[in-house]
Amino acid sequence: MERFCVRVPATCANLGCLFDCAALALRVHLDLHVTERRDGNVSLRYDGINPERVTDDANNLVARVIRETLESWGKKRGFDIDIHNQIPVGVGLGSSAAAIVGALVSCYWLAGRPVFDEELVTLASVREGHPDNVAAAWHGGFTVALNDGDRVLSYSCPVPTELQFVLVVPNYALATQEARAVLPNQYSRADAIHNLQRATVLAAQFFSGKAELRASFFADRWHQPYRAPIMPGLAEVLGIRHPDMLGICLSGAGPSILAFARANPDSIGELITATLARHGVEAHPYVLDADNRGAKGWMLPEPNGTDGGQELPCR
Repeated sequence: MERFCVRVPATCANLGCLFDCAALALRVHLDLHVTERRDGNVSLRYDGINPERVTDDANNLVARVIRETLESWGKKRGFDIDIHNQIPVGVGLGSSAAAIVGALVSCYWLAGRPVFDEELVTLASVREGHPDNVAAAWHGGFTVALNDGDRVLSYSCPVPTELQFVLVVPNYALATQEARAVLPNQYSRADAIHNLQRATVLAAQFFSGKAELRASFFADRWHQPYRAPIMPGLAEVLGIRHPDMLGICLSGAGPSILAFARANPDSIGELITATLARHGVEAHPYVLDADNRGAKGWMLPEPNGTDGGQELPCR
């Protein structure tokens, strides 16, 4: 095999009450096409959304992870990387997790090593900082993850196909570090119990294969209330109710919003964008399906151009 392709889905982490514990994958993708070079050099071409937020040289996150990982394994390889990205960057959709997972999968191919779930997710978590996004990017579906000493354990299940997802992406980026800086160092017992109750019920619903969700399952007290002051309109958006909306939450560290719908996703998206507009925030709604394959199911010897997911328009 002279060329390798891996497709990595966008991921939405935290899901309200599941802060730093879980994420789900959506059918918007980062595609990496990697070709080995015999001269030891590295080249990279980027095509896709938010090019102004992405470096297109050897300092690119994908190129850097591949190079440093191979060196840590005692392997030196040259490679060409073609990146096609439809995951908005810096808006809480796991763009860095997708880049890291795709880069590590490419490393295994370049080094001729077999891929093991736990090893890959652990390596990716070390790079990314926490395991929820990277685990979902690898496994797909709804995924829970935990740090267990020096390894990461992760478990996934398919997202029920009847669920529809409304993703609303504001026109500004927010660094994860900034969103984390506003969080408190301690939480009350009442707030901890509140979140744990909802987290266990929500996880149980997904792993049982059901889609019997309620808005109260996403009522978080650990991060969304503290992030609302730095995201215009977020507090009002999280209070939206619609007869066909099963839940709403911040996606990752934000500022994107994720809503769960049983029907009429377009009207839900319009309601969210109109609410943000009242706070001076322009945003774009998208209706998406879950990605139950993950990068693990999208590894191909050659890109085949089929079943390409639901692309967001470049802007």
